[in-house]
Amino acid sequence: MLALVGTHYHFRRVVPVALRPLFGKTEFWISLKTGNKSEARLSAMALHAQTSALFRTARLMTDPAQKKPITKDDLLALYEDIIKQQEKVIENSERAAAGQLKLERYRASMTRYADLLKTRAFITYSSEALERLNQNMIKLRKDMITGTMQDKASLARKTEEIERLHATLVKLFQTGPALSQPPGTVPPSHQLAPPTPSPAPDLPSSPRLTEALQLALLADSQKSEATKKETARTVALFVRAFGDKRVKEITGRVAGEFRDLLFSLPTSYAKGKQDLDLNAEVERAQEFDLPTLSGKSVKNHFMRLSALWNQLIRREIAEKNPWSNWDFDLTKRNPRRAWSDDELTLLSSSPWTCSTISQATFAGITMVAAYSGMRLGEICNLRNEDIQEVDGIPCFLIRPHPEDKWTPKTEAGTRNVPIHSALLDWGILDFKEDGEKFLFSELKTPKSGPRGTDFGRNFSKFKTTIGLPATITFHSFRHTVSTRLRNQAGDLRELWIDALLGHEASHKSQGATTYLSGIATENLRQTVEAVSYPTLCLRRSL
Repeated sequence: MLALVGTHYHFRRVVPVALRPLFGKTEFWISLKTGNKSEARLSAMALHAQTSALFRTARLMTDPAQKKPITKDDLLALYEDIIKQQEKVIENSERAAAGQLKLERYRASMTRYADLLKTRAFITYSSEALERLNQNMIKLRKDMITGTMQDKASLARKTEEIERLHATLVKLFQTGPALSQPPGTVPPSHQLAPPTPSPAPDLPSSPRLTEALQLALLADSQKSEATKKETARTVALFVRAFGDKRVKEITGRVAGEFRDLLFSLPTSYAKGKQDLDLNAEVERAQEFDLPTLSGKSVKNHFMRLSALWNQLIRREIAEKNPWSNWDFDLTKRNPRRAWSDDELTLLSSSPWTCSTISQATFAGITMVAAYSGMRLGEICNLRNEDIQEVDGIPCFLIRPHPEDKWTPKTEAGTRNVPIHSALLDWGILDFKEDGEKFLFSELKTPKSGPRGTDFGRNFSKFKTTIGLPATITFHSFRHTVSTRLRNQAGDLRELWIDALLGHEASHKSQGATTYLSGIATENLRQTVEAVSYPTLCLRRSL
């Protein structure tokens, strides 16, 4: 991620906990020696790729190129090489800046000559020379910025060639058009003079994206509130990443960069704080192997922006739509599967590593998820008052709490979940404390974002630390309950399973959708009691 220290940006990256003893650092700080955010972002992207490769090498403890064991000194040497490469990039950038004034002087001359060419009858020789000068300038600037031109001799040769072409054009325009124009059209003695510039027409400036959104969509009474809300959310995400650009500045290149960013964001981003640093979120997804946005989600963002641009084109605010005709691999889904018994054994035998959340809270939340299939947000928002007997059966009541602006994810999410006997025997009701609002009172309620975000983040770190694959997440407990219930040999109805998990009814008969007023709590209790784990045994304390 980028950090502005004083007037210069720095690249900052956290070193994974398991690798810190090797590097002797908790994080890398590398000065980018620039105050330009766009330039800093490009450098940071390159450094992120280099440090990611360094971390992979450190994890494998094998040099992929030489196939030999790698030592701690070798790792530090690789890190020093990254620093040296960055210093070379900075040196090339400074060299490019030093030549910028000369390039600008040539550019001003070229602009004047180009205007003259438009108003005169001769174009052959002079326009070709002008084009050669222009191409040389473009190549020189690109070479200096990218570092292709490494030595001063190459820079001097290229500059000399530009100066020669420049001198040729100056001489041409001082001596008139005789060199390039057939005889008899323009007198050879004619001396060119700059034409009197005509005032530029007053063209309407391109509006910024948020202004265009308001004009073309939000003010349209015929658009649904859902469309307005979702499009505004996508626009806000784009502005977070690239700033409130003017519409004409948003090209296909920018759209491609936004597409790459979306595919790199973790799925949890949409559920958490909306003011999180995007670069930090991308880094977190890569570091902890988190699932990222699916092709369908990215396509939805692009479809909203494409629809907005169609409106802008009709209003002649935009000329073309950079958001259309993109490909999205909709067959790829973020892998997520149920827990195996061996993985639950590993989970049970591994000590919880988070220092801000106790072993007891970790075990309690995990046990509830495993024996109920409830979502993490539902578990973390359980109040003590939400534990009640319904028809003589102890239940978790999943219901809206408008005073805290929390509601279940869907309408079907409002439900009663009987408490599994294994949870009662384990002591889940011991978490109820007098004077406390929430069942898991140790969790902190953030000022913004959902309650339980901190637990979810620490669970992801923990499961990666103990060697569980990326296909296993906390949400996998929900998949596990659903899978095990649907594979039961007993007489469990699909309607009961859907009601327990808070799914919309998978059975769409008229009787199920119209006349079914409720499912008996006893049937729900029978359903939840069908869940069992021979290898899951979490301790309340270490």
